Amino acid sequence: MPSILFVHENFPAQFGGIAGYLVARGWDVVFATAADGFPRDRVTRIAASGLRVLGYGRHRDVDKATHRYLRGTERAVLNGQGLARAAIALRQQGFAPDLVVAHSGWGSGSFARVVWPKARFVPYLEWWYNYPPVDMESESTDSAEDRHAATLCRNLPFLLDLQAADAILVPTTFQRDQLPDWLQARTTVIHDGVDIDALVRPPPGEPPFTLEGLPDTAPLVTYATRGMEPMRGFPEFMADLARLQAEDETVHAVVAGEDSVHYGGRLPEGESWKARALAAHGFDMTRLHFTGRLPAGRYRALLRRSDAHVYLTRPFVLSWSLLDAMAAACPMVVSDTAPVREVVPPDAARFVEFQTPGEIASGIAALLADRAAARTLGARARAHAVAHYAQGDLYPKREAFFRAVIGGPVGSGQ
Repeated sequence: MPSILFVHENFPAQFGGIAGYLVARGWDVVFATAADGFPRDRVTRIAASGLRVLGYGRHRDVDKATHRYLRGTERAVLNGQGLARAAIALRQQGFAPDLVVAHSGWGSGSFARVVWPKARFVPYLEWWYNYPPVDMESESTDSAEDRHAATLCRNLPFLLDLQAADAILVPTTFQRDQLPDWLQARTTVIHDGVDIDALVRPPPGEPPFTLEGLPDTAPLVTYATRGMEPMRGFPEFMADLARLQAEDETVHAVVAGEDSVHYGGRLPEGESWKARALAAHGFDMTRLHFTGRLPAGRYRALLRRSDAHVYLTRPFVLSWSLLDAMAAACPMVVSDTAPVREVVPPDAARFVEFQTPGEIASGIAALLADRAAARTLGARARAHAVAHYAQGDLYPKREAFFRAVIGGPVGSGQ
């Protein structure tokens, strides 16, 4: 069977599921990661799946004297060095992958073919930076020319990967469409997929979602993304949640995720979007619950409990949480933005212009007012997820794609 090396700064991230699938299919699989918990330059075997995990890390941080346009590139090169050093030790143990698949932009896989020149290489490319940006306007006070130049340099780590690439993998058409034309022709779109069954049928022993202060019968609004930030519409959601609370004294809301920013500019030290929202709006805190980041079982149970799930995003990388909510048959209020329209049919959710005050609250209120219609929307969303985003269908497609790259014509990097 073929051998494959996945490379990602985090674990399990986008590659954990497909890596486990390929192990079960008989592939020789190693997952290289800089995530905490895996000793650097050593292989750890995960007993439950048989997956082997190789730890790596950069030997120093970015030099403070580095030009600010190039700090991301220097960090990527350092990550690539760290992986290459761990990979040399792995090569000495006899591992020689037929294919390396690396999360692009972090630099971690950029030198994999220096270690294994005969391996095929596929960067998993989530985002190409264009100017003007399609996702959100910069809050920087720098000139337009300065911002444009900095944007061009943000793509340098991707270009380092692309010069050695045999093919490019992206999860959505929207993400592919951000690439220049000369790269789109080399790009394959296959989504990561979602565990369709686990989101509606809890495993044995997985309890329903309960929370102190949340009545079992209370109408529940949910919001669940990794952080709390403008990219995912958090300030607008909170403003409209305050409006909704004032109009409906029975509704509760659960916000799951970290009080942090993962995409876009950071606030001044000591500030957060959560703190700003709580200071700006009058909330009944007995009906607003912040859970932090939830374990997988609790997160799935939360989605099953939801009466109105809110997912908002500017035009950017789509969150897995949207597909999870669809698979869980959540009645949804979603942003009317291009990445959302790609995966959610127009008759499967309430679409809102989320930057218009009151739109989110009105969408939620409509779902809560007509539960039968809301359940119909959720059922349509789930049916679409089952038909197009089930891991059981997409993992075989990815395996076929990997096999085709291994056996196909030699790419520009070899």
